Amino acid sequence: MLNKMKRRLGLPAAILAVSTGAQIHSSEAFAKEFLDGLAEVNFLALQNYQAIQAKEGAFRPVDEEQSDGFGRLRVNLMFKFHITDYITADVDIAEEPNDFGNNGDRDFSFHQDFAGIEFELLGLSGHASEDSNLTLRLGNIGASPFQFKGFQDGADNQGNALIGNGITDYATAENGAQLAYKKSFEDGPIRSYTVAGHMTTSSFGEAFQEDRGYNYRLQGAVEFTNGFKAGLSFFQANQGDQLRFENGIASLDGLTTTNYRFGDGENYNFSASASSERDTHVGAMPGLNQSIVELDLAYQFSANTNVILMLGKSSDDYTFADTDGNALAGITYFGTDGVADADGTTFDSVNVIKGESSVEYYVVEAQHYIIPDKFYVAARYADAKNTSELIEQTDNKVKRLQVAAGYWFNDKTLLKVEYVDQDEGINSGGQIGAGFDGFTSEISVKF
Repeated sequence: MLNKMKRRLGLPAAILAVSTGAQIHSSEAFAKEFLDGLAEVNFLALQNYQAIQAKEGAFRPVDEEQSDGFGRLRVNLMFKFHITDYITADVDIAEEPNDFGNNGDRDFSFHQDFAGIEFELLGLSGHASEDSNLTLRLGNIGASPFQFKGFQDGADNQGNALIGNGITDYATAENGAQLAYKKSFEDGPIRSYTVAGHMTTSSFGEAFQEDRGYNYRLQGAVEFTNGFKAGLSFFQANQGDQLRFENGIASLDGLTTTNYRFGDGENYNFSASASSERDTHVGAMPGLNQSIVELDLAYQFSANTNVILMLGKSSDDYTFADTDGNALAGITYFGTDGVADADGTTFDSVNVIKGESSVEYYVVEAQHYIIPDKFYVAARYADAKNTSELIEQTDNKVKRLQVAAGYWFNDKTLLKVEYVDQDEGINSGGQIGAGFDGFTSEISVKF
């Protein structure tokens, strides 16, 4: 749903309404109003079905022979409150197994998934403007280096042309403050521009331990009247002061790391993992002094066709290691008693050593409506190279191809079907071990 995506990406609603293109169906039009329009409610539900197998050589061999079947129903209940003309509050309550895990999948319960208060400062100061706004948000801050494309979070999937998020999306929500400014123009080559920045703690809960740092973001975008859009994002975290080294090795146990080291949960599931696992992305960076720089370019050819190009690099000052201090390509690895061993069992590293880990990536995504507002096809190709300085620079890529079709039964109901194929090199930092492929589908409603 576009309304959730706007908040998740950390930009005011008006910005994303323009940026994402004419064919995205916004649930704002379907929100039920209460208390004379002071409160709005949206309900979202999603059911998925998948037939996906890990490829031979996966970290967990049981994933190579999975049964196809239905996933857990995902449900979101979203509230928005208009406190005054210039102050709003929102809360998203979600039963989302691939985000919280729900105590080992035993406890089917709702959680606060996203909430905050927004102050439109120009209006509050008596300088309200129809073509500009300056918004301060406090609470959960949603952010990602990508712009202009859809994002998926639980049942909130209708703003995403495909299924799931990308291998380098690095999208998440944390606690903090954000300031965003947008300016629109009636004439000239520029339709609008946006600048946003935030400071958050690296936690969706609370984290006050010694030497815990902050995460920072600066992001800007320009939209031109000819359909071209350009955006630039910069992220920086400083969580490394928490580390305590002994014999050159430090443990991550008990430390706060950046949530965008792995991004939000995806709807590709594997039988050897809990449903809350996020193991289909690139897991090369510990998320301590992590930085991300990304350039996004988009072009709206027509009301029915758009394409997006994303180019980026993410890096950290530290590299995952086994218990002996040997550098690892990613968090997941084969080992014996915690030491890297190609013939061993699977471990998730909790140790780091000094040395830059980094990923360079690009993503191309396109969507075309064959029948306007009814039936579309879409594709996404992502290529991520593990360029970490302590990792051998051979067989070091994760590549994913997604091809999908979507059909709107009505303005509230969307069916998506997708084929996905992911390949993972041995030094890529991929967490399945060899990749996976298969078919998946989702049907979702919003009202």
